[in-house]
Amino acid sequence: MNERQMENRLKESFESCQVAVLDLNGGGNHFEIRIKATELEELSRIKKHQSIMGVFKEELASGEIHALVVKPL
Repeated sequence: MNERQMENRLKESFESCQVAVLDLNGGGNHFEIRIKATELEELSRIKKHQSIMGVFKEELASGEIHALVVKPL
């Protein structure tokens, strides 16, 4: 999975979002997500992280994505 694919998946899940995904090590398995979405505004920090991480549940479980840093804006 690359940055563009991740951005597209997030935009499908959070229609109002502004998002940037960065590949932290160039290996395609450590990413940072910076996201602002109205769907997340009312949620606690933990719920925001859970919602975002849930979008990549399968990839995280399989190891395709090893590390995911989430920075809600």
